[in-house]
Amino acid sequence: MDASVDLRTPRSKNDTAMLQKMTDVWQQILRDDDGRRALESLKRAGFPVLHLSPRDPTFRKPCWADYIAGIPLVPYQASRRRMYMKGSSLASSSITRQLRSLSDDLRDPFCDVSIRITKDIPPSNISGVVQQLIETADFIDEFSKWRWTTRHRNPRNALIAELRWTIRHRTGRPHDAELSALIDAAFRAAGVKNGCYIDASVLDRIEKREKESRVKATARFRFRTEVSRS
Repeated sequence: MDASVDLRTPRSKNDTAMLQKMTDVWQQILRDDDGRRALESLKRAGFPVLHLSPRDPTFRKPCWADYIAGIPLVPYQASRRRMYMKGSSLASSSITRQLRSLSDDLRDPFCDVSIRITKDIPPSNISGVVQQLIETADFIDEFSKWRWTTRHRNPRNALIAELRWTIRHRTGRPHDAELSALIDAAFRAAGVKNGCYIDASVLDRIEKREKESRVKATARFRFRTEVSRS
């Protein structure tokens, strides 16, 4: 089942449709015996979310109901990394295409972006076409010196990893039985007949891979930028 939408798009009909799907899934979880018991167990353990309801289909400022209801609705896709070193990106694509690409990545809630620039450009009021042209030219010249890396996370695994980490942080242990029951109930609520049960070992691996991928991406970026600078 693929009920995902482009999460980078500003508030739109897609967002409204996604929010409705998430709300429907959440209401079904609350009516599901296993899902309800899991939520009540988590509440007693110190992670109360029963009173919440989905509110942010873009996942920019989500609540935990967004995470749980969104798991079966966001896409499952392999994570990927890419580095853009100074000058190298300009040889294969136009500057404007790179600017749009970076803008999309910055607006993607499941993409981590790290940027290093030689100096910060202070904001200023642009008045008149001449001033716009000058500032745009200056910005493009500065942009050609940027180095950045993007790490597109697997949206579904990212939600699961963050949810598991937070449950453990709030309650002292990951409560994998309850989390698995919630995920299974969410998939059934989204229309997957047999649900999707994920055991504790897989949940642990999802969280660890998410952390390891983030650490490795940061370390590799720092190493490459130091080599490039030297």
